[in-house]
Amino acid sequence: MGIIIKRNFPPGIFCFAGLLLGSFHSASLWAQNTKALVIEEVVVTAQMREESIQSIPIAIGAYDKKFIDQVGASSLTEMETAIPNINFGAGDRSSRGEIAIRGVGDYSRNIGTNARVAVYMDGVLTGRSSSFDQSLLDVAHVEVLRGPQGTLSGTNAIAGAINIITQKPDDTLSAELRSNVGNYELNSLSGKINVPITPDLFASLLVGSTRQDGYIDNVTLNRDLKGADRDVAKLKFRYVGIENLVLDIGFDYLKDDAKATNAEALSNGVPYEVAHNADEYERRELKGTTIEATYETADGFQWTSITGIRASEHDELSEEDYSPLDVAISLFDEKNDQLSQEFRLASPKGENSDYVIGLYLLDQDISTQRSAVTGSMFRPAPNSSVQTPASAEAQSASLYLHGNYYFASQWSLTGGIRFVHEVRNIDYSSVDTTGSFIDVDHLRDKKSYNEPLPKVGINFQLAPDVLLYTSVARGYKSGGWNADFITTLEHFQFDPEYAMNYELGAKSSFFDKRLTFNLAGFVTKYDDFQVFQFVPTQESGTVLSLTNAGKVTSQGIEVDTKALLTENLSMTFNAAYTQARFDDFKDGGGLGVDYDDNYLPYAPKKAYFIALDYSRPIFSQWEFYGHIDYGYTGDYFSNPNNLPRNAISSHYVANARFGVNLDAQWDISLWVKNLTDETNLRQSSVSFLGVARGLYNPPRTYGLEVKYRFE
Repeated sequence: MGIIIKRNFPPGIFCFAGLLLGSFHSASLWAQNTKALVIEEVVVTAQMREESIQSIPIAIGAYDKKFIDQVGASSLTEMETAIPNINFGAGDRSSRGEIAIRGVGDYSRNIGTNARVAVYMDGVLTGRSSSFDQSLLDVAHVEVLRGPQGTLSGTNAIAGAINIITQKPDDTLSAELRSNVGNYELNSLSGKINVPITPDLFASLLVGSTRQDGYIDNVTLNRDLKGADRDVAKLKFRYVGIENLVLDIGFDYLKDDAKATNAEALSNGVPYEVAHNADEYERRELKGTTIEATYETADGFQWTSITGIRASEHDELSEEDYSPLDVAISLFDEKNDQLSQEFRLASPKGENSDYVIGLYLLDQDISTQRSAVTGSMFRPAPNSSVQTPASAEAQSASLYLHGNYYFASQWSLTGGIRFVHEVRNIDYSSVDTTGSFIDVDHLRDKKSYNEPLPKVGINFQLAPDVLLYTSVARGYKSGGWNADFITTLEHFQFDPEYAMNYELGAKSSFFDKRLTFNLAGFVTKYDDFQVFQFVPTQESGTVLSLTNAGKVTSQGIEVDTKALLTENLSMTFNAAYTQARFDDFKDGGGLGVDYDDNYLPYAPKKAYFIALDYSRPIFSQWEFYGHIDYGYTGDYFSNPNNLPRNAISSHYVANARFGVNLDAQWDISLWVKNLTDETNLRQSSVSFLGVARGLYNPPRTYGLEVKYRFE
């Protein structure tokens, strides 16, 4: 394979050397005035072994429990503004689970499709999109890997991967109780206990419950929407009674049962107010079992087995006419059961080389009974429906090898390859009495795919704390079927999608590790890009379309920085500049309208996040702390058509938290999200029936959190 990189790189990629050298300039005074402070080493497992984030040639962000607590993120989606180059799409439902990284994203809208970002929890794929928004109550840290991750993460990580690492039981007796109260009648309570049952067997149990009224007022039914009704439970065991063997067994459960809507009618003109006659809701239930065994041999080789058993189920009822009239509703549901198994062998870190070799197996069974129902006011077919019962199966097997070869004192080669074999099949039906959709009785199809996913890179250790790296990697997203409310079978089946990612980056620490400064520049080329959209028809309605659009390029620069400014003050700064556009998308809008050069949806050019954290002792054993952050998201479109009605203006959100630690046991803090109470539209689209609709980011929320911990 020949690789020639001559064009299409953003100019900033060629400024890396200047940026690195510039960071040394005019900083000696700051270095002299700071004490012997060090940013804590961040250890990640992105390459299937524990390593410092500053030593691995990957564009990755890691966010520990302290940071997550400070920004007040109780679930993955609440970290959106803090992570550079990530967007959670429409943000309308937790069961949607849309994630875009570097301007490229998607979600598994129906059982024939997959997302572009893979989300793992403790090494186990969480499943379908509806399982992505996981609770972070017992998180240790979150790793966000940007760009195609095919070699180590496999299929459907073509835009990136997210690893949620949770806390493990240990040999100390400890407990923590956390209570949160706030506006919109927020009432959240969680408790965790860690118990050493024997000298070799430890256990932990976490339970949590959150209730909150919604911030959208449905004036027709006199009820609120977009509240919270969540229960979480996690039970874990760790056994270390056999020499060199660690056995972890975990069970997790999450249930959402809330009144929610997916959009507001924009013609209403009053944010956070709707007039819907439908009794809308969203229900989600996630269950999982993880069994991980790690054995280290006397010569440092590490054998790992990870077994994952997961089940997810969700159903939701949505308004389709966004009015008080009895016109139409939709009922979406999906059930997924999956079993995964991974075996891997990691060599010890040698002077000349190291490697990881593994086998990954996945089996999924997915089913749905979704439908759309018309009411008495619908014309020309009142009191009718379209139902699309379907089931799908997916089995995959992968072999992968990834390693590093240190061929000179400062130079190393990183490389790997994954061979993926997938078999997918579907059984799809459509029963229509509206006269607008197709009638299909058990359409069955089967597809198999065999794909190599290689990666190769060159790394140069410029200085002990400065690593420069380049890499080229291939990504892959499987093909499938548009098993939805469709009017024709013409584009029912779609082909796989492929990506080539070219990356150049730097990992650096300065001033005795009081400043970390990481850069990444990238160009990712997508072929046979899969696009889901509502396409307008001549009858002024829309139809669902999922096709291989053509070609897409995502390119840009990312910055991750953290600095210890003084003994008491630290700063975090993350930023991204991205251009994600269709190079070729013929007839993208139907009716002969091309989308060439259009921007991808939910792909802002500019985004940045800055946070200041301050802490200092007060009195004898107390500590005061404060956190304030500001996140900016630039303009973007929420539809590939790039029409003005789908343009989302740039917006920002500021959050703050101030608190006191008392005797290392009590922690009391006041917090506020959306400090300035901005009303920001985050998505705008057109429904099946041609209704202009949208959704706003949440208004200002605030509250009091009290934590008690003993050991």
